[in-house]
Amino acid sequence: MTPERIREYFARDRYAALTGIEILEVREGYAKTHLKVEDKHLNGNNVVMGGCIYTMADFTFALAANCGESESITLNSSIVFNSPASGKELFAETEIIKNGRSVCNFLVRVTDEKGRVIATSTMVGYRT
Repeated sequence: MTPERIREYFARDRYAALTGIEILEVREGYAKTHLKVEDKHLNGNNVVMGGCIYTMADFTFALAANCGESESITLNSSIVFNSPASGKELFAETEIIKNGRSVCNFLVRVTDEKGRVIATSTMVGYRT
């Protein structure tokens, strides 16, 4: 899919829309997203919930992995939470590590507004 088609297609992602994730940039093998942190994103300790951070990583991966000639689905993923986010904005950025015929591998970094890496995720996709 083209970057324009990716934006149209993923605009229908109701969970990402509900979460408030905004697409900043998308092209084959790369994507960047943004989230303005609101009260609904906070857990009982008043820090951004891990599920919200994972959702950003997964959504950003999906954008990049599906932009281009092949579509993909998540085959495997893992996430490491490095530190709690501070501030009111999060960014997720992904780049392709390996683009094979049937498997692709991406690294996603989620940062806070100060540029600190708060989580890293490895996402493996299967090309359909």
